Amino acid sequence: MTTDKERHEEEIQKILFQHGAVKMEEASSNEMYRAVSYHIRETIGEQMSQTEKRNKDSRTMVYMSMEYLPGSLLRKNIDYLDMQEPLEEALRNKGWNLHELLSEDRELGIGYSDIGYLSNGLMDTFASGAYNTIGYGLLYREGYFRQVIENFQQMERPDEWWVRGKNWLYKGDRQYKIKTGGRVDISMGDNGLVFTPADTQELILRYYDLPYLGYRNGACNRLRLFDHESITRRIKPLESTPDNRRERFRQEYLLVSGALQDVIRTHLLKGRKIESLNEHFIFLMMDTNLLLAIPELVRILVDDYKMEWDDAWEVTSKAFFYTPLLPLEDTLLTLEGKTFREWLPRLWMILEEIHHRYLNILKNVEDVGDEGIKTSGILWDDQIRLYNIARVGVYEGPPIGYPLAISHRRWILSGNPPLRDLIIKHIGEDFIGNPVEIKKLLGIENNKDLIRDLEQVKEENKRKLAKEIFKKEGIVINPYTVFHGYLKDISSQNRQLLMLLWIFDTYLTLIENPNTDMVPRTIFIGGKASSHDYGGKEIVKLANRLAERINNDTTIKDKLKLLFVDDLSLKKEEFIYPALDITHSLTTPTKGGLHLAGLTAMVNGAIAIGSKEETNMLLCDYTREDCMQLFGITPEEVQKCYNSKEYNSQEYYYLNRNIRRVVDALLGRERIIAWGEFKGIHDMLLKYNDNDFILKDFEEYKNRIQTMEAEYLSSEEWTRKTLHNIGLIGEFASDVVVARYAVKVLQTSK
Repeated sequence: MTTDKERHEEEIQKILFQHGAVKMEEASSNEMYRAVSYHIRETIGEQMSQTEKRNKDSRTMVYMSMEYLPGSLLRKNIDYLDMQEPLEEALRNKGWNLHELLSEDRELGIGYSDIGYLSNGLMDTFASGAYNTIGYGLLYREGYFRQVIENFQQMERPDEWWVRGKNWLYKGDRQYKIKTGGRVDISMGDNGLVFTPADTQELILRYYDLPYLGYRNGACNRLRLFDHESITRRIKPLESTPDNRRERFRQEYLLVSGALQDVIRTHLLKGRKIESLNEHFIFLMMDTNLLLAIPELVRILVDDYKMEWDDAWEVTSKAFFYTPLLPLEDTLLTLEGKTFREWLPRLWMILEEIHHRYLNILKNVEDVGDEGIKTSGILWDDQIRLYNIARVGVYEGPPIGYPLAISHRRWILSGNPPLRDLIIKHIGEDFIGNPVEIKKLLGIENNKDLIRDLEQVKEENKRKLAKEIFKKEGIVINPYTVFHGYLKDISSQNRQLLMLLWIFDTYLTLIENPNTDMVPRTIFIGGKASSHDYGGKEIVKLANRLAERINNDTTIKDKLKLLFVDDLSLKKEEFIYPALDITHSLTTPTKGGLHLAGLTAMVNGAIAIGSKEETNMLLCDYTREDCMQLFGITPEEVQKCYNSKEYNSQEYYYLNRNIRRVVDALLGRERIIAWGEFKGIHDMLLKYNDNDFILKDFEEYKNRIQTMEAEYLSSEEWTRKTLHNIGLIGEFASDVVVARYAVKVLQTSK
């Protein structure tokens, strides 16, 4: 009888003969990586087929997102299929080490932001919870960009993930056509007006499927990624130039139109009537920008399937469930009317009709003046108010809780094996399938063995990170220092500059007195600045200039180290998050969004310090008060300062010696950096009045960190606090969040 080890060996060898005509012992690492990937794909393909057969008669949840962050898939798929031991044995028998092949695995470049983290967590749960779900996204062949630091500055290079990442994709054989531009000719037909597009441009969408495995449950869902030869080649950031925003809008439309066409095709192939679409499919909408799907479905039903308006609206209004990613006041996002009309003239007519019908309904309830149209209408001042589409055209809403979710399987089971093993040792394996079980740890927080084990886990992870940094960078860091980290897109509103001024201030103090009594610090900053964001790129440059100076200064006796994590990726984050003692989340209140990096660090055992923006305040509500330290200006104070213009950054500059010293140092007065090198940042703080209140919050931020570091020295109590942040898995694991949605969206419970 063939053993699992022998079967793996035979199958991998067959693939090598087929693709490279080589034996396992002679193959290159690239050839072996491809062969192992294709071997695993066979099992995945079988699971995906079986899953679809099981689900063929149940209602399907459709999830759309502009971004996904699945990360490196080789290790995940091996783990989720529970084949690591026999596969490792088969490879070892032929002189191969599985860890060598893991280094060949590329992360798929189909996301870069917190939306990508969230979508990955949801897709992981949809499969692991055996929910009948299909995901839709875009195939960005060139990803976002690869960040390279040259002469301290960020340079953007192509992300070549496609070369290796496509190993996991299944190419579809169908195409979808989308008509854009041109005009709409209106004529009278037998049953009323007929709308005929003319002089349009036809776009062709192809697609690839990315499998999302369930965790050891035999389930596998599809993420269908649409591909257009030019429009979808590269991710366009939301906070971007007007030209990029228009390109992003085109990408959003291709996604929703392609997804709707694919869903309808699947529906009709099963012999169902178009009128029953909403009975078999429900669209879970979280990204406000994708609410374009609502008028697009009306257009398809009316124009392509000749349904009467009221019938099309009946189907559409019951097909969508909307729960916004951001608080409602932040989701009043708009699209430019001119661009919309030029690119989608027929859809503009549909939107106008929805807008006017909705206002007529409101007028029957109350008198709607200009202010009412502005706040409730879809169209206003040649702008499309996207959130208001949801008010008129969704089955449910507003949010069920706050859609803040991460995959505990990725970040604990796969990303932090020492912590995984500790949890299993003390409370068993039930938390893997039911993350609420993690809260049992809080009931034994006074267990001395648990506290000791957790301290050892953190120490092991810090040593592992230190070893990796030395191997890659040649920099020696002390694992017994306190590890700080802030990993997020770099921009003025995310306030990495606040952290850098604190670091600069610490360094100046050490220069004056190297014997200063302080807790030694190792600080990690990582993230990419948008290619068009000059201010963000200056912050990247400042971080790298400071790191170079600080890390080579032997006079400060290793009391301070700064590492900029270039080209931040999930692979690198899996080393950093488990090692952090303190995670920073500094976004300006009212300018925040999801901050899943902070949550990820917390569930890996970090204590947090954060600004008073919504995500931080929410997390603070769910953990011990001293486990999430909030500081600084409140959202109400921010809004008041913007409205009254009463904030004056120069007051803080002149009244605080430390602030004055560090801001002056930006001009080169301390001779740490070149004269005038960072005048742009200096002017942003003083000349342009510090729009993100960095100087206002500086002193409280600095003092709060000092207090936290003093508490860090009380190791047992500090470790007990980390348990409460690990316990956040019980509230914010994607399994928990999706279970809430399932009750409403699918009328089921898990």
